[in-house]
Amino acid sequence: MSFLVDSIIMITSQVLFFGFGWLFFMRQLFKDYEVRQYIVQVVFSVTFAFSCTMFELIIFEILGVLSSTSRYFHWKLNLYVILLVLIFVVPFYIGYFVVSNIRLCKYFLLSYTMFSILLFTSFLQWIQ
Repeated sequence: MSFLVDSIIMITSQVLFFGFGWLFFMRQLFKDYEVRQYIVQVVFSVTFAFSCTMFELIIFEILGVLSSTSRYFHWKLNLYVILLVLIFVVPFYIGYFVVSNIRLCKYFLLSYTMFSILLFTSFLQWIQ
């Protein structure tokens, strides 16, 4: 298969996994009460989709479904994206929602405060 066909297969499966993650989040995890933050639903669904895609790539490696170069490219891409989401995006939004509930920060300063805290903690992890 060509790289384009392999990429279309991977993008289609990621869209389907995102939809399944969204349905699972809304129907199973939080069926009794509302989650008002739209970004929480999106971050969960993105994390779910990329985790399922990593598992799919392992299955494709065993079965030899895609070409080895495209599997390697999509493996590296998915790995970097899921690491970005898990290391930067999820902690940022956890801190963002914690700080936004304090009511000491103004709303327009909230994003800048959280971004500076994220950079500071990233620097602390880097120097260790």
